[in-house]
Amino acid sequence: MRHFNTRFRLRDSDRHIRLVYTLFLFLMAAGFVFSFFWAHSMTELSLQGIAAHYRGSDATFGEPMSFRELAEVTHFHLFTMPVVFMILAHVLYLTGAGNGFKIGVTWTGFGGVMLDLISPWLITYVSPIFSLAMLAGDCLMVAGFSIMTAIPIYEMWFLQQPLMARSNQE
Repeated sequence: MRHFNTRFRLRDSDRHIRLVYTLFLFLMAAGFVFSFFWAHSMTELSLQGIAAHYRGSDATFGEPMSFRELAEVTHFHLFTMPVVFMILAHVLYLTGAGNGFKIGVTWTGFGGVMLDLISPWLITYVSPIFSLAMLAGDCLMVAGFSIMTAIPIYEMWFLQQPLMARSNQE
């Protein structure tokens, strides 16, 4: 792993490889934007809307989510979200950003995923106040995703000098 982090950088890769990474990042961005609009349509991204989505609401005649429904949603997200963020972290680690920064962004993204996975259960079975945990998790995921996407795109397409060429001249 040490050689992976120090010898290969996105900026130094062939433009076709950079295009593959860029297409992946753009498709992930499209998925995030779609998820945002879907979540907004379901909950209006409000504390009350989130609580009503999971706990049910007399105003909308909504039933609380059953254990089975929560388990199904959790099962799907538990397998997909960590994989997406692992790939995004992998791409971030191929950049020249500092290791401490990379670790912080990785924890931000995965922390958001963990909050997002546990909060529906807490909202449903403990208290609607845990809607705050879901919003916090979503904010952390968006922040982590944005950074994990922006830095690689910047280094692949806007950084003028290859990173390895700069380090070889020093």
